[in-house]
Order: sequence, then C-alpha cells, then structure tokens
Amino acid sequence: MPTYSIKDLENLTGIQAHTIRIWEQRYGLLCPERTPTNIRRYSNKDLRKLLSISLLNSNGLKISKVAKLSEDEIAEAVLQLSEGEDAKLESQIENLKLIMVDMNEAKFEKLFGHLVLQMGVEETIMKVFIPFFKKLNYLWQTESVTVAQINFITSLYKQKMYVAIDGLEPSERVNSKKFIFFLPKNEQLDIGLLFCNFMAKKRDFQTVYLGASLPEEELPDILEKNPDSYLVSVATLAQINLTEYYSKLLSACNENQKLLIIGNQTSTVKINDPRLFVFQEYSDFQNYLEQL
Repeated sequence: MPTYSIKDLENLTGIQAHTIRIWEQRYGLLCPERTPTNIRRYSNKDLRKLLSISLLNSNGLKISKVAKLSEDEIAEAVLQLSEGEDAKLESQIENLKLIMVDMNEAKFEKLFGHLVLQMGVEETIMKVFIPFFKKLNYLWQTESVTVAQINFITSLYKQKMYVAIDGLEPSERVNSKKFIFFLPKNEQLDIGLLFCNFMAKKRDFQTVYLGASLPEEELPDILEKNPDSYLVSVATLAQINLTEYYSKLLSACNENQKLLIIGNQTSTVKINDPRLFVFQEYSDFQNYLEQL
C-alpha cells in the first residue's frame, strides 16, 4: 500500500505542509506514522480524509467545524457538495482527485453523469477534466501519485470518450473537411487527442483517428491518400525533437494540407510555416473549429 510524505499531501491537496502540521496538533485531524528518523508517513486513508477536508474547507466550512465531524459525516458533506447545482468547478476537480485516490468507479460514474447533465460532454471535459489532467501531470512529475492511480482515472475517462465519440454519426456532408488525429512517436497518452477527435466529429467533420506513437515513416502514405486534410497532433511529453519531427511531416505535406498541434510542449516547436497552426490550449482548437 502506498504511503505519502507531507510534501506529497501538500502537492495533492494544495494545503501547505505547515498548515497540515497545525491541523494535526490543534485538531487531531491526522495521525501519521513515523519512520525511525521521525519523518511523517501518511496512508491512503489519511490522504482521502485530507482531500475531503480540503474540499469542504475551500467551500466555506471552517476547519474547527470540520474537525468535529465523523468520517461518515465528512463523506456525506462531500457528496452533497459535489451533487449540488451550484458546486464550483474547482470543487469537482478536487473531487476527481478523491475519486482517483479511492479508486471508486461508482463515484466517478455518478460525478461524470451529474456534470454531463449540467454542462454536456464537451464543457465537462473542457472545464473539469482538462484542468484536472493538467494538475495530474504536475503530480506525476513530483511523484505524488502512483501509476495505478493514473491508469485508473485515465482509463475511466477514455471509456467515456469512446462512448461519446461512438454516439456521433460519421459526417455525410459533401466536401466535409477531414481531420486526421495522431500522436508523435513515443507519445502514448491520448486523453487530449480523443477530446480533439470528439470536438471535430461533433461539428460534423470527417475524422480519422490513428492514435498514439505514429512512426514518421508511415506519414507520407497517409498524406498521399488524404491530399486536403487537416493533421492534428497533441504534444505533452516531448520525448523526441518535436521541431525535427514536425518539420519532416510538413516537408511531406502538399500546399493544401495543414498541421495543427496542441499541448504544453508546443512552445518547443520552432517552425515558421503558414501551414502550421499552434494551439497552447484546447479551447484555442475549439475556437478554430468553430471558425471553419
């Protein structure tokens, strides 16, 4: 079973380490184990409790009142908060963290269904899941989350995206623009790419989904068969030289083809080409689609 340092708790909950120590001493909220060198180590149960407390506290419940609640009462308060019509988006993002740590699929289903009823699939992903995955990326870099936790939450998200995409009819419009979606070589995490595919298909464009880690040697044949296409790629890890990769791709494109790249690693791409469009945010790609 994983254990966490106080720095891990700070990264996961947003509560500063010295505040966690004060809450422990003043209210007895957590009782961490100690290593032989007197270093605090926290359990999954401790993390779940602190995430719940953070969620309630950030929504106006004083810590002195939270401290008097039982574990069942805390859980009930979190449930009521997440299901309320006026629940803050930030609270829903924090709730996703709690679901990830708990590995609670039932709660994920309930939260996702509630959000979709309120906002629809696209706004749910844009306003809740994209910010959540940005935070998750930071937590992964600081080694505050486990591979199992990441795989759990991303798998559930991808299941929902597959269902949402499958529920859209393929475009039958004459001369409908075609979008081809792929990740660069060695990029495996396609959570953003799936969302881009969904947005394009929802707007009645033709879509071709090629998925993760597309070898560059396969690109010329794809380009030849789709002479007027929009190529869409997401760059989040940059395990290869993206400028070199995309330069080779553009050199194989004709004058009518366009390359659209999205993600936090796009700033590393140094290419001056009118066929290249760079989007830092998914909302920028969304706006681009709306203008076509």
